[in-house]
Amino acid sequence: PLNAVLMGLSIIEADMEIDDRHQEHGDPEVGDGRFADRLLLLREIQNNTESAVEVLNDVLLYDKIETCLKLEVSMVHIWNVVERTLSEFRLPAQRRGVHLRATYETSTTDGDCAYDVGLRVKNASALPDDVRCLCVAGDASRITQVLRNLLSNALKFTSKQGSILVTASYHMKSMVDERRVKWKGSATWLEKIELHNGQEVAATPRGHFQLTVQDNGVGMTPDQIGKLFGEGVQFNAHALQAGKGSGLGLFIAKGLVKQHKGTLEAMSEGHDKGAVFTLKLPLYHVPGLPSEEEEREGSTNTPDKKISNDEPSSCSESQRLRILVVDDHPSNRKLLCRLLESKGHNCDAAENGQVALEMVRDTMCGNANGGGGAEPYDSILMDYEMPVMNGPTASSLIRELGCDVFIVGITGNVLSDDVQYFKSRGANAILPKPFQLSALEDLFMEYHLTY
Repeated sequence: PLNAVLMGLSIIEADMEIDDRHQEHGDPEVGDGRFADRLLLLREIQNNTESAVEVLNDVLLYDKIETCLKLEVSMVHIWNVVERTLSEFRLPAQRRGVHLRATYETSTTDGDCAYDVGLRVKNASALPDDVRCLCVAGDASRITQVLRNLLSNALKFTSKQGSILVTASYHMKSMVDERRVKWKGSATWLEKIELHNGQEVAATPRGHFQLTVQDNGVGMTPDQIGKLFGEGVQFNAHALQAGKGSGLGLFIAKGLVKQHKGTLEAMSEGHDKGAVFTLKLPLYHVPGLPSEEEEREGSTNTPDKKISNDEPSSCSESQRLRILVVDDHPSNRKLLCRLLESKGHNCDAAENGQVALEMVRDTMCGNANGGGGAEPYDSILMDYEMPVMNGPTASSLIRELGCDVFIVGITGNVLSDDVQYFKSRGANAILPKPFQLSALEDLFMEYHLTY
């Protein structure tokens, strides 16, 4: 239901923005000046709906943290994760009148190193290569979730004209000495790390990553610091948070960090003196590990991707795609089609996987027989849970037809096992509900369906 609410609000907001622009240019056919007020009201409704979604997500994740959430472990390029997450908060900080800045540093506690001690730069790309290549063994999406929580809290509790300083730094002191093991008789200390795809890598512990988020906001008392990472903790929630939030964010963040064998701590000198949150995660070096950029280049040229750099689809030239929307909820189908059509795309709809399979088969058979049938689909947006035939089964059968259409699973089932299962059955990418059109547009660009 919240997915339909958000999509409906997005459509109304887009329509009213167009009407408002017409009014500004003196169009006599547009109303009497009430559009701006309505637009503000819609945005307020949308913001509160998104807050409700965040609370529900926290509640759903809470139980998983208690029972040890299964992580989708990979070697995470942590410096890139920090830069991407920071970029999400620069515009919100600017709108709020808060100065957000970041620095990247290196710090050594022992031994020799090949780079400057105490190096401080403004961009992660300026860090030495032998620091940038170090990775965190963990779940990139969960680490990003922790960073977002720390940054959103800092922004939430810092008033206008305030400031937030984010410092990402490398420290040589290791956090994992007691967990090191010998790897197949190696002369050096290595650690076995099992990745989500079942592979094992031999990684050398290389110090730790530290992120501090320092603000000059409302601050906390020692008593509040002691309770901060508890379940459902909110201090003066109505005055400081407008009654929003679940009070589970930091509890979840602490649990996720613990699963990554790291630490998360907070300190404050008191009310109105700001706060500092410090995250530490072990770092590893894996010889021959490709950079994130190299991995991304490789992924866009793998055989299982339907759109390659060498053979761009014809729809890339026109920017208009033919899309099949598959969802058993009538409101979701209707609203998603309208959102996509507002961007110039052509849409068909199916109420379950069986109907979608038949529609895809018809387009393939008609064109194969020279019958001038409907044009093949450029993309299919596939729900997971549906009657008659679910999304993963339909995706698998569509692949068996020899169809290489770009399939995006749009679902509320976003735990790692569900995501991997959907992908193993033929989906190329997964997006969570509530649906965000911008995320889908990013995928279309990433896979070269649009430019």
